[in-house]
Amino acid sequence: MEPAGVPDEEFLKAGAKCVDTMEEVYEKSDFIAKFKDMTDGDMKMPFKKGQIIMTAFHMAEGTAKPEQVKALAEAGVTCISIETSRYPDGSRAMTRPMGEIAGRTAVLLGGQYLQRQYGGSGVSIVPVIGARRARVCILGGGHAGMCAAQVAEGMGAEVVVFDVSIQRLEYLRTVLNNTALRAMNKDAFAEEVAKADVLINCIYAYPGMEVPVVTREMVRSMRKGSVIVDLEGEGIVETAQYTTISNPYFIEEGIVHVGVTNIPAMVPTTANESYAAYMFPMVQDIAKYGLKEACKRNYVLKSCVMMVNGKITQKEVADSQHCEYVPLDPDTML
Repeated sequence: MEPAGVPDEEFLKAGAKCVDTMEEVYEKSDFIAKFKDMTDGDMKMPFKKGQIIMTAFHMAEGTAKPEQVKALAEAGVTCISIETSRYPDGSRAMTRPMGEIAGRTAVLLGGQYLQRQYGGSGVSIVPVIGARRARVCILGGGHAGMCAAQVAEGMGAEVVVFDVSIQRLEYLRTVLNNTALRAMNKDAFAEEVAKADVLINCIYAYPGMEVPVVTREMVRSMRKGSVIVDLEGEGIVETAQYTTISNPYFIEEGIVHVGVTNIPAMVPTTANESYAAYMFPMVQDIAKYGLKEACKRNYVLKSCVMMVNGKITQKEVADSQHCEYVPLDPDTML
């Protein structure tokens, strides 16, 4: 945890115990709370029936791995999938801290990769007297898209946001002062993509979604040296692919592509602090009351219980994985 700003000594002072291997963590723990989603290494661990694992499982998304779903179900674990958590009004809960970091940082990355040494056009994302302002087009007005727009307009760029929800656009008008808000329309969107110096994708593909949204033809229409920052990594933008922090960009069709999906890992200290502030109340409730009573007390926690003893308790996950859906009943299942 040193890169995240918390050395091991701090954990030891707080009463934590350190073990030598990840296997020991899984063997000795009844409740595991993870920052990162399940890796190939995690899937090789010795799961225990009834063990609680809290992390981002992404099982209802287009990138879900059926073999992971099957392995966890067969192991009989209870999964708390934080990215599916919701507040009573239906808005996402636990994706907010990482979405905020990703959205805000995406604008900074866009400005960085516009620079000539990366193959960019050399346009400054901050306004300079006598020169035209950079134009930023944002696909998706959710939390990440809103945060990206706030930073982009704050830096002085011309900003346009596209979203399918008029209600969401109405809300964005109350928090964005100098951003054009557009209802999603393929022709209008294509026109704005062609004019963009930076295109930021803030939406994710879901099963059955028509993709790509940004076609290769649209990418070709952009000015050479423009930048696409894709928070999804692949699927939404036809020319996009996943990149890493150590190898963050590539050039396709003359356009600089940044496909780092784990942008919060670029600022791990901030990400750790923000994530913990959102996640700790749920961890605390589980530790204090047990999962059954905690779900009754904490709406957000109950909303993200995705699997109980191997049974899938979220309809969107069951539908995407073609599995049986068993509605969550804390009294009989926990």
